[in-house]
Amino acid sequence: TVGVTQTGDNNSAQYNINGSHNSYTSTVTGDNNQTQLTVGTANTASSYNSITESISGSNNLIIQNVTGGNVTSNVSINGSTNQVTTDLRSARGNATIAITGGNNVINAEQTDVAGANGHVLINTVNGNYNSITTQQQGTNDTTINLSTTGDHNTVTVRQSNTTIVNPKT
Repeated sequence: TVGVTQTGDNNSAQYNINGSHNSYTSTVTGDNNQTQLTVGTANTASSYNSITESISGSNNLIIQNVTGGNVTSNVSINGSTNQVTTDLRSARGNATIAITGGNNVINAEQTDVAGANGHVLINTVNGNYNSITTQQQGTNDTTINLSTTGDHNTVTVRQSNTTIVNPKT
């Protein structure tokens, strides 16, 4: 289990986790912060991991690169002009992204075979002028549950059972 708390402005954190049955929690309060998380690699997948990242503030960046099976990722943001980029290469990946605020950017990609239960993405955005790009690729079930409240939000959804050409992440 890894638990990280960042309080203040202009902080940066980068973590690499290898292995299975891990729990990672990051709580960031402040502006202009960055977290980058890498779990597993193309050669060494990590399974049954749980990721939770929470941000309160503006102009923050979350980057997740996760390779493994049965992964659960939860991101919550309260603030504006934040960016979330997730790349989940997993069999049976579940991701939840919830944002309250405006001018945020979400790039969420889930790829790999998806397994018997498929990929699941729950994306809830409450605010104006947000940009949401969601891509899922898998040979089995893929599910996107997307909800936006606000004005001038841009949403792009791409699903395929074959490789996505020109992925966003």
